[in-house]
Amino acid sequence: MLLIHLAQDIATGLTSVDTWSEVWHRYWQSPIDWSLLAQQFETDVFADFRSAFNNFMESGQVWALIIGLILGYLIRSLTSYG
Repeated sequence: MLLIHLAQDIATGLTSVDTWSEVWHRYWQSPIDWSLLAQQFETDVFADFRSAFNNFMESGQVWALIIGLILGYLIRSLTSYG
């Protein structure tokens, strides 16, 4: 019963516009610079991934990965009992 009254008191307190503006101004003291959000950036999101993948392929690490997976599978199958 106490929780119902507490929830009702909180709900009626939060519906006031003054309460919300007080909370907003208390936690956001500095004004928001909206000009940063309006800027457009020309960035390639996958450029770093593409560069890392190309390095992975050109350096031969892909072959080390494949050989390691095959040897690991063979060793696991030889050493397991059942």
